[in-house]
Amino acid sequence: MRKRTLKAWAGALVAAALVVAPLMTAGATAAEPLEDGVGQTLPWTSETNHEDYWEDLYADHSAVCYKVEGANSSAHGTVSENKLTVTLKPFDPAWGADRHWELLVIKAGSDSNFVVRHPVAGVAYASPSNGNNDAEVSHWIVCKGTAPKPPVIVKPNLTIDCDAEGYITRSENVDWTPEVHDDGTTTWTARPILGTVFEEGVKVSWDVPSLEKLAEECEPSEQPEQPEPVKSESSKTTFDCASTTATVTTTTTTTPFVWDESTEKWVPGTPSSADVVNTRPLTQDELGDCPLVPGEIQSVCVGDVPYLGYQVTLPEGFVPDSANPVTITFVNPDGEDYVVADQPLSGALLWPGASDGEPKMWPGWDLVDGEYVETDGNFAWTRAGVTVEFDVNPTYTTVVEYPQAAALCANPPVGDDDPTTGTPTSTDAEALAVTGGGINPIVVAAGGAALVAGIAVVTIAAYRRRHASMQ
Repeated sequence: MRKRTLKAWAGALVAAALVVAPLMTAGATAAEPLEDGVGQTLPWTSETNHEDYWEDLYADHSAVCYKVEGANSSAHGTVSENKLTVTLKPFDPAWGADRHWELLVIKAGSDSNFVVRHPVAGVAYASPSNGNNDAEVSHWIVCKGTAPKPPVIVKPNLTIDCDAEGYITRSENVDWTPEVHDDGTTTWTARPILGTVFEEGVKVSWDVPSLEKLAEECEPSEQPEQPEPVKSESSKTTFDCASTTATVTTTTTTTPFVWDESTEKWVPGTPSSADVVNTRPLTQDELGDCPLVPGEIQSVCVGDVPYLGYQVTLPEGFVPDSANPVTITFVNPDGEDYVVADQPLSGALLWPGASDGEPKMWPGWDLVDGEYVETDGNFAWTRAGVTVEFDVNPTYTTVVEYPQAAALCANPPVGDDDPTTGTPTSTDAEALAVTGGGINPIVVAAGGAALVAGIAVVTIAAYRRRHASMQ
């Protein structure tokens, strides 16, 4: 604390009234932080006589200052009778619940101010001395303030912006300082403004090319006209023989051109596709690729003569070229096929190697010197299960078994039979006569005994061309 030397004529009175003031420290400036409650002697200037000087200095505390001229008291505080101290009154909550005494400035003499940060009410703060002599208060200033808000953390940023003035954009919440170099480049440095701080380690400096360079980079290049998108179409047709319809899916692929900044060229972009689906009836040619619909197909005996009994149906809607459109092919796995054309859709076909006239013949048999002998010729390959194709353009394929050996028509008569006529002498009830109404493809013996030796059950639809789908 700084002790005052009092004049003798006021000694007893003043000693009783004064409260000892805090020590004053010398050498500080107003720009330096002041210690709370400790008075400091600061240099006086004409600016320090004004309230706005201190309000600006403590703007972050929202300081509002009041000046009292001379050694006079006010609503905020009193000056002692000897005019050497100032004592603040208690802070009135009506002045602001969040406010307090921020600053007390006492002026005396002509050299300095006595300044107290966050002064305490009821404490007598002494005026600064004038040399070695006590000096009376010439004016005093008291400021009300608030506790400063925490600083706002900001992040400076600078970007090249061809649409901005000067081709750069700087964040507005900082103070920017440019430094122009001899090569035309500029270094921009950011500093925080009052009430803000930067994040630790944040970038605060940017080197920017010259204005001419920026203008050159930002000037739009002369682009050639954008080419028209490339379009391509592909179609896929799916055939449904059951519904006799074709489903056509047409896919259109569109590839736009996009500008490539690195090559400064138009290049193909990302293609997009769209499908259009249409359904239509099958054409005659397409119906021709559907399989024939099989009925009963098997070997049959008509008397002692073997036949192929068959029945096939055309795909719905298919119109044949003639009334007898069927070509029947016995497929020889080791040689030439046996083919019979111009056949009806159902009927009975004499088995290859067989004859229904004199002399009677059977496949795999030959007539030598009036006697039947087995041979590898005469279509013997049809006896062990033969593949038969029915073709009108629509095709159906199956395997038909030759009549079993016990069947009347399976083999020629041997032993007591008469080889000259080729007619068995047996009166077996299985012998059937040919009726005048033609040959039924499925012949059944009297009394219900079946003469059918083999039924087509082995291979179905083994030969189909595109009946499922085509591209």
